[in-house]
Amino acid sequence: MEDLLEKTLMNLKKKYFDAQDKVKDLKRKWAEVRVTNRQNHFDIAVMSALTYFYKQYDMDFTLLGKYLGSDKINNNGFSVTMKPYINKAYVQKFISDNAYLDDEFLLGVALFYDQHNLFRGDGAREDNESLNTLLEELLDCNSLKEFSLLQGNANPGRILIDMVSKPHLLNYMAYAVQPNLMVILQLRALLLENIQENLKLKGIVAPREIAEEELFDRILTIPTWKPSTRVMERFPGRSFLTELGLSEPKFTDGEWHEILFAFSKLKQTGKMVVLVTNSALANNLTLKIRQFLVKNGNIESIIELPDRLLENVGIELYAVVLSHGNKGIKFLDASQAYTEQRRKKDIDVTTVLENLANPEISRFESIESIAREDYNLLPKRYTLKTNIIDGIPLGEICNISRGLVISSKELDDFVTDVDTGVRYLYTKDADGDAVDYSQSPFIDVEKLKRKFTLLDNDTWLLGRTSPFRSNMLYVEGNDKLIANGNQFSITILPKYKNQYLLPYLALYFNSKAGREQIERFAVGQLIKSLSLKDLKTLQIPRVSIERQREVVNRIRMIETEIKTVKEQLKTLNRQKELIVEEEFNW
Repeated sequence: MEDLLEKTLMNLKKKYFDAQDKVKDLKRKWAEVRVTNRQNHFDIAVMSALTYFYKQYDMDFTLLGKYLGSDKINNNGFSVTMKPYINKAYVQKFISDNAYLDDEFLLGVALFYDQHNLFRGDGAREDNESLNTLLEELLDCNSLKEFSLLQGNANPGRILIDMVSKPHLLNYMAYAVQPNLMVILQLRALLLENIQENLKLKGIVAPREIAEEELFDRILTIPTWKPSTRVMERFPGRSFLTELGLSEPKFTDGEWHEILFAFSKLKQTGKMVVLVTNSALANNLTLKIRQFLVKNGNIESIIELPDRLLENVGIELYAVVLSHGNKGIKFLDASQAYTEQRRKKDIDVTTVLENLANPEISRFESIESIAREDYNLLPKRYTLKTNIIDGIPLGEICNISRGLVISSKELDDFVTDVDTGVRYLYTKDADGDAVDYSQSPFIDVEKLKRKFTLLDNDTWLLGRTSPFRSNMLYVEGNDKLIANGNQFSITILPKYKNQYLLPYLALYFNSKAGREQIERFAVGQLIKSLSLKDLKTLQIPRVSIERQREVVNRIRMIETEIKTVKEQLKTLNRQKELIVEEEFNW
């Protein structure tokens, strides 16, 4: 049965892609209808599906309407939308005008048409087949003789087609939060059921329509990554959190809201796979949720995926496998397991699965060890272990403070053209190999009614956000500086000044070993940041003061040479410009 359905779908897909001229012609005709009737809700995937069903019901719109509005279809929203839609004259005309198209072509368009137009940037993306394959493999459906599946926040893409092609799938249900997605999902589910009569689908529903007592063997969901209050309110009351043993968190728990709802529908013997962002695994707002799940043994494994898996989506993504009764979590950094494509990457699924099963590559961490990391669930936190055996925390030997946190609008009120002796250091002023504050604006500290730290000579500046620039600050004369909120200012505590050199520490965090430590703790979607708390825990190697002086002096000699060469280069370029100007000054 599986082979038959898979072959049928492969054949339909091939015929669809071989008939792109016909697809373009159909798209053009529908575009003309949409413009004429000011209709822009549905595309040719929907119209092809309706045309196919129209032919199956003896080209009778009355029969088609009864079918689309029948109790057989488990989606009230779909029935409400479709019944009046097919009664519109221009819709009926388009369907009847194109009924001459063969069934296989109509099915191909209905199932495979331009799915990119249906994708959203905030989640529910299925435009990377390698990612879909990995998520499906992590579900491990083939280990079951029979199973039920819930697909959460579903999108009308490949996953639906892949999953319902499995003959041991007894019950498929999906929920969606976007009404237009539910329409195409329901149509495609009905088409698949029509192709394989033995396949019985439970339908596409709104989250609120799932019965409280209904549980599933497998759940796959790609939550909305930046859900609005409006999206969250489409789910049932949050009583399911109480059922899980959680107190009701605020709406700021973001994507976890959807995940926990879906998790409440998982059987005790079941498995659930979700796709989450960086912040869901490390954000302070969701700490209690992660703590609850870890302590209760609900997380089986977490995989860091390559970036740029989805077109026009630059955030880092993580595959999380949830189940019951786990004694710890298996972490895997698979960020380098990919092949490069033109606008995105494809996951090397085989390598990821092999590495996940290999204890020498993946890391299993007990609940106790995760608790010691404050329930931060980023894989690099555990897979990137420092090579420093006998180190000392940075916060133990240094005084660390964050720069002045102030908005651009507020800053305008404090910046002045008068030389106050105090400059405000922008992030860009420390972007190069050295800090250059010559163009930094003066600031009126008398107006500044808040706490700030004045920087003078011998201060190490470390960027709080990526790329985490690490530079020494050398101040001339009596100049004073105030760092901005995206910088940490660091000085050696008096009792450690005979043991550590600040320039040596700055060099260390520009090295590969130092960068890897920062990477372990960096959190964020588009821009990663480092917290003051985590910065204080970074380990510093214990190196003799003599060795530190030797390295720092060697670096300074090289930097002096570089400066000299740059000045020479500048002089030579100017000489070249003068020769050209003199020669061609006609």
